[in-house]
Amino acid sequence: MSTSPDNSLRRDTLDTKDLVLLVLAAVAPMGIVVSLTTLSIALGTGAGTPGTYIVAALIFSVFAVGYLKMSQRITNAGAFYAYISAGFGERAGRIAAWLAVMTYNAITIGTFGSLSFFSSLVLKDLTGIDLAWQWFGVLWLAATLLLGYLDVGASAKVLAVALLLEVISLFAFDLAVLWDKGFHGFSLEVFDPSLVLGSGAGLSLILGLGSFIGFEATVIYGEEARDARRTVSRATYTAIALIAVFYLTTTWAMVSAVGVEQAKVSAAADPASFLFIINTQYVGILATQIMQVLVITSLFAGFLALHMSAARYHFALARSGLLPAWMGKTHPKYLSPFNGTVVQLALVGAVTLAFVAANQHPYLQMGVALFGMGVLGIVLLQCLTSFAVLRYFRRERRGESLWSTAIALVRWGEHAGGILADDR
Repeated sequence: MSTSPDNSLRRDTLDTKDLVLLVLAAVAPMGIVVSLTTLSIALGTGAGTPGTYIVAALIFSVFAVGYLKMSQRITNAGAFYAYISAGFGERAGRIAAWLAVMTYNAITIGTFGSLSFFSSLVLKDLTGIDLAWQWFGVLWLAATLLLGYLDVGASAKVLAVALLLEVISLFAFDLAVLWDKGFHGFSLEVFDPSLVLGSGAGLSLILGLGSFIGFEATVIYGEEARDARRTVSRATYTAIALIAVFYLTTTWAMVSAVGVEQAKVSAAADPASFLFIINTQYVGILATQIMQVLVITSLFAGFLALHMSAARYHFALARSGLLPAWMGKTHPKYLSPFNGTVVQLALVGAVTLAFVAANQHPYLQMGVALFGMGVLGIVLLQCLTSFAVLRYFRRERRGESLWSTAIALVRWGEHAGGILADDR
């Protein structure tokens, strides 16, 4: 792999804090709570939804052990592609590469559709101005092009501001419910296995796993991280923990606001407005109007972070010869994968125009369909990567059984202390 100045990313740009912010912004907490969490309560396990996030966090924590161990051996912006190639060979890696490109582009374009639609909807609701969602699409594409042109640190700062505001808004709601209900109002019944694993558990688990999508991007930014061996591991486990605690706390407050017995019925009555309704009740109408605006900033932050991951996959695959070489060039000043950025945004625009021509809804059809496809693709890539990592380290350990290799990786995870990456 060539590493000449014009196809190398800027080194030592991101610290642990920056990586965590990029991941949490990609997760888009406010957008996820409004679009996915309420659906989990309404159509899934109802009051058992908070417990689902514990299950999802445990699943991803196990996956992260091998994923992070591999990141110490191979640092590459196309992480899934690189690891599957190392475990199963170049042919399998190429298949994974194209799957990753389609997956990240699908989830990014799906988020773009939702972002553009909700931007138009919120503007009309708050001001009465009815502006077509396509105009917002042009605005968000231009903003993303500018930030993609600059170095990754500039995007990290924008994402940090958006993330801070939406987290403050949601925790204000959490505290308001706690103030009104008291600790006794937060029933431990939400963690009862009969609820968490009961009717609708499959749907809630899928939505819960989808809520974590983006945490794996810490490894994608490994080439741009300071002291990547430690930084990436710290950021990954910190992100998983924060995502789990954040969603667990907020969904617990949502359930507590209406009561365990009424949670599913109340959410099902109007899933799209469920959070806004109870937020108005506990915090006030002004806070809800602010929350509506923050749904937009949250979705933009998620779109920007996902776009950056997709652009880096374009860059990494071009650098490896799987895409045209010019896509593997970086900006001479900012060392950003600008050609990959342009290609990704052009693809967003082209697919959006196709959905417009087909008269498809930007959220209910374009957004939901492509985001769902992307989530399934990411989960499949994570499964393939897990097996590839086991096979890679099994060869290194001279043909030991897969079970022995898995135990060795778990022990490494324990030795790393969950957040430290000491490769001893």
